[in-house]
Amino acid sequence: MINYQIGIQSKYLMLNGAIVILSGLICGLLLWLAIIHNKDYKFIHARRVAHATLAMDGVMMIVVGLIIPFLNLSEPAVWILTWSLVIAGYGFVLGLGIDALKGYRSLAPKPYGIKTVLFGGHAIGVAGSLIGIAIVIYGLFNTF
Repeated sequence: MINYQIGIQSKYLMLNGAIVILSGLICGLLLWLAIIHNKDYKFIHARRVAHATLAMDGVMMIVVGLIIPFLNLSEPAVWILTWSLVIAGYGFVLGLGIDALKGYRSLAPKPYGIKTVLFGGHAIGVAGSLIGIAIVIYGLFNTF
């Protein structure tokens, strides 16, 4: 039988993964609009990146949510796994979503201002994803 708290964490991760996918689909709609209205390439590129990345990140969150019961992890490790991926997902939604709206490419924090905030969203997304996947790999190794 699955521990109640682990089951809750699993469902929470899947729910937030679906929300991240929804954000990616909205960016896909923005991509379509940019293409049919012949927007500048920077808008098309930013929206394509946001669409693909958010959809992929949301799917990853759902898949990890599905395999949590099969990982050999303690409750605190599952909690860290869940929250690192949820925070990462919303960091990417912030960074990539606003990049898509404004046509930015915030790969560096300069010039300081909104691009610094967006770069921070990307950095949070990357850090949370790395932590989460490292915990998944650890939990998978522990099953053998």
